Amino acid sequence: MEVLILWTLAMWAVQLLIEWLIYRLQGRRMTWVQYILPCVALLGGAVVIMISIDIGGWNGIGYALLGASLGTAGMLTLITVAIRDVMLRRRGRN
Repeated sequence: MEVLILWTLAMWAVQLLIEWLIYRLQGRRMTWVQYILPCVALLGGAVVIMISIDIGGWNGIGYALLGASLGTAGMLTLITVAIRDVMLRRRGRN
């Protein structure tokens, strides 16, 4: 179970690093592009969970946990990006 938590946190960190790079490359402005990555990760987690249902058995459970981890990392990234967007709007940037 600890591996699953560490995997989720690692995926979240990688997604936040990618979001930060996009933010820096676009001249410190928030754009719609930064909302795409977390939504794709969230959708990808849901797809992996649906595929794991077809697989069944212990392998299916493993894939379902991987999909849940990917979806959780996507949701955490989406929440983080939304909070950062609100903070930047209150500061008057963007």
